[in-house]
Amino acid sequence: MAEYTLIHAENLDTPKSPKPLQCRFHDTEEYQIFCKDCKDFMCFKCLGQLHQKHDLSPLRDSEEDIRKEMEDLLFENKHTEQLNSLSDKVSDKEKELVRDEECLKREIRTSVNEMKENIDLAEERCLSELRNTFESFQISLQEQKTNINNLKTEIGKFDVNELPDYNLNHIIYSLSKMKLCFSTSDTIINHPKPGFQPTMEFSIGNLIETSSRKCDADALLLHSSSNISTQTDFSEDSDSEWFDAEDIEEDDVIESSSDEITNEYPINFQMNQDINFVKKIVPISEKDAWIIANRKLLKIVDYSMQVGVYADKVDDIVALKDGCVLVLRYDESFIMKLLPNRRLVRFSNVDTVNNYPNCICIRDDIIVIYLWKAKVNFKTVYTSSSHIIWMNTDGIVTKRSLFSEIGWKRPCAIHNLESGLCVLYRVNSESSLHSIELIEAKAENCDMLYRFKGIYGLNPERNFECKGMCADKSRNILLSDHRHHSVYVLDKELKYRKTLFDARNGLDKPAAISLSNDQLWVADGNQMFIFQYANM
Repeated sequence: MAEYTLIHAENLDTPKSPKPLQCRFHDTEEYQIFCKDCKDFMCFKCLGQLHQKHDLSPLRDSEEDIRKEMEDLLFENKHTEQLNSLSDKVSDKEKELVRDEECLKREIRTSVNEMKENIDLAEERCLSELRNTFESFQISLQEQKTNINNLKTEIGKFDVNELPDYNLNHIIYSLSKMKLCFSTSDTIINHPKPGFQPTMEFSIGNLIETSSRKCDADALLLHSSSNISTQTDFSEDSDSEWFDAEDIEEDDVIESSSDEITNEYPINFQMNQDINFVKKIVPISEKDAWIIANRKLLKIVDYSMQVGVYADKVDDIVALKDGCVLVLRYDESFIMKLLPNRRLVRFSNVDTVNNYPNCICIRDDIIVIYLWKAKVNFKTVYTSSSHIIWMNTDGIVTKRSLFSEIGWKRPCAIHNLESGLCVLYRVNSESSLHSIELIEAKAENCDMLYRFKGIYGLNPERNFECKGMCADKSRNILLSDHRHHSVYVLDKELKYRKTLFDARNGLDKPAAISLSNDQLWVADGNQMFIFQYANM
């Protein structure tokens, strides 16, 4: 009886196994098999997923191995040691999450404060543009009132009784001035009123999940519904699984891979599919470059297009030696500076009351900005007003040149050479044709030194469509000819020398080009070519 009581008491102290033995991976299955290699239980569904070529046996035939596994776990309290270690890891992760949350809070607050500063700057810019616009209208109205009063006085001097005695030319001149005054006044009075259209661009960012190569405690970062169990022994490391997941995530971030890029010229790689025209390229290393596409500032790193836009509404850029980028926008009075931390701040003010900034270049730390505006008179005759500014890398203006000429001729790109400024012009507002001039900039006017007269026996202003221009160390000018699928070089007097690359090299519609360290970057649709250039 005493023996029975002892056995009964032992049975009460022994933990009872749950019934049924439900698989922890498959809710509808029960444990049926024991893996001697992994020392773990499984169901038949587990058998089809893991433990291939392992030493397996039915659960009912593995009692000795199972009891041996529990014996090893209880020996010298190994289970306590392992569970304490796991508890420490979980506690460390808990503390790390608190620190990470505080860090992200600070980042979000910093981003919000920067957004507030940008909003204040945007308000100041809009109010400045509004003030300039209305001041311009007020000046025009005052000038027209003065013209009307002067004309009233001038015509009032005529005596109707003595009209036959007046010189006919004098009468015609006065009548013409009066008709012009009516026409000009009508244009000013019916000029479209300025409006304001707000843009809702207030996103400060998004929370993202990042992977790391730490211990299994990182699994706690997954959603609570995720199953984080593994069919392995406690001492096994699962770093390889997280490493693979990280690799997959990085592949998603970079849309085009550079794994297949070789060092053999020409180097060719694809950019984003939504890019069909690149306006400008600024290489910053052998594999990296800034580009402007769809008026957005984008970046190529290691021959791959980075995800994300660095600035919007961009018309031209130059890169500074400190890693910053100057951003020119046609409709803004300030040249902006993009800092390495991606913050956009003001760099230097340019006057946009009379002219608008069109293009910018830099050489030997001298920045040149070409401002331009076209006006038309009552005879539909255009007059181009140009204002060229030289400044240093601190934004201090060192030289100015202001001049006008008859005709519509808009600057698209400039290069500052020792001999003068090489300017790519669009010749009229109706077509996409271009011309190139080398001008000597002076205080009051800019004398033309040379003009590109074209190739193929045709006038360039009737046949030349250029989307990119750059210069080499010898002051030769390199051009992309959009219509003839080619890139060719001009000498210092803008005379054609030779074709460098054309359709035989894969070019179709070459656009922006840039030369850096004997590497010629050529954008062609959503492709980028890099040719080796031998200085001529």
